[in-house]
Amino acid sequence: MNRKILFIDDDKELSEEMADFLGAQGYGVQTACDGMQAEKFIRECQYDVILMDWKMPKLNGTELLKRIKNVGLKVKIIFISGKPFLDKELKKQGLLPMISGVIAKPYNVVELLTLLKST
Repeated sequence: MNRKILFIDDDKELSEEMADFLGAQGYGVQTACDGMQAEKFIRECQYDVILMDWKMPKLNGTELLKRIKNVGLKVKIIFISGKPFLDKELKKQGLLPMISGVIAKPYNVVELLTLLKST
């Protein structure tokens, strides 16, 4: 059985490319274009890993993370962000323990696969 990943990013082209790439690696991938759509998917389906951008329209990664925490969902979450020191901001908000990793943009797919395998 392959692991189910929800990939959340407002860059549609990147989302499609990542779905194809991760699918070829044996993962089942669903994509969401913003935090609101992702929240809907999270309520409807159980994922093993959520890969999400931090900066998104409608509902950013931090707000989505707070909502996931409030419902007590247990899922591995990896942030993909161009924001330096995102981990420090998440720590300040008490959200860092929920995170399995942070990957800086532009990211290396080998690093991403290594992190996915370790979570």
